[in-house]
Amino acid sequence: MTAPKISVIIPSYNKVKYIKKTLDSIVGQNYKNYEVIIEDGGSTDGTLEIIKRYARKYPKIINFRSGKDEGQLDVINKGLKKATGDIVTFINADDTYIGETFESVAGYYLENPDALWFAGKCKIIDNDNEEIAKFWTFCKNILLRLNYYNILLLTSNYMSQPSVFLTKRAYRKYGPFIGNKKFVYEYDLWLKLGKVKMPIIINKYLSCFRISSDNISSVLYNDLFEFDINVVKKNTNNQFAVIAHKLNNFIRIIVRKMLSRPF
Repeated sequence: MTAPKISVIIPSYNKVKYIKKTLDSIVGQNYKNYEVIIEDGGSTDGTLEIIKRYARKYPKIINFRSGKDEGQLDVINKGLKKATGDIVTFINADDTYIGETFESVAGYYLENPDALWFAGKCKIIDNDNEEIAKFWTFCKNILLRLNYYNILLLTSNYMSQPSVFLTKRAYRKYGPFIGNKKFVYEYDLWLKLGKVKMPIIINKYLSCFRISSDNISSVLYNDLFEFDINVVKKNTNNQFAVIAHKLNNFIRIIVRKMLSRPF
């Protein structure tokens, strides 16, 4: 069968410390049928020069645009509109993929033609690329393997965004992502998709999510937790699910304070 094309969208703005690692984790994949669409917000710290260098080296793979935009949500949805792949995803310019991620996702796609989306495991790393919060990752991996909508997904957003891949038809039907200039609220789309069909679980580590002091989701995590509650209320009348999700968020805040690291 024809190998499916994977489209990766990268929202980027002043990520000179990390963008090279992100791009290396993509172009280093053995799988070859993919495209990279970089939407840069007009970086001024050297990020754009790195992007241009990679675009010159991989002109058939990497396309980019740089200029003013309306924030991360705006550029991700714009990038996804441009995507030509059978499978679509986005990864932030400080996160990375692991090993044979694209090959694994493509294989599961071919084996599950009716699937809407796919989700794998994700490591949490710090500024120095060291894995942190291993116990939290362990807990999320358990929920990922169980993978129930009403009992688990409504009470905990255990999907790690850089390890989630959507079929293009699923994104067109149930997207786009929603949010504001600060955040992309991917949990809303996870619940929409999960209500129809839960993801095919890939029991492998597919990506690394970086926690850093200049990471938006790290700094403003309380706002993200509050939005999670509103999304749950929008998708269910089950008060137990709402209460359970609030409890889960409370635990996440406590653990974050104990470790002095948000996740």
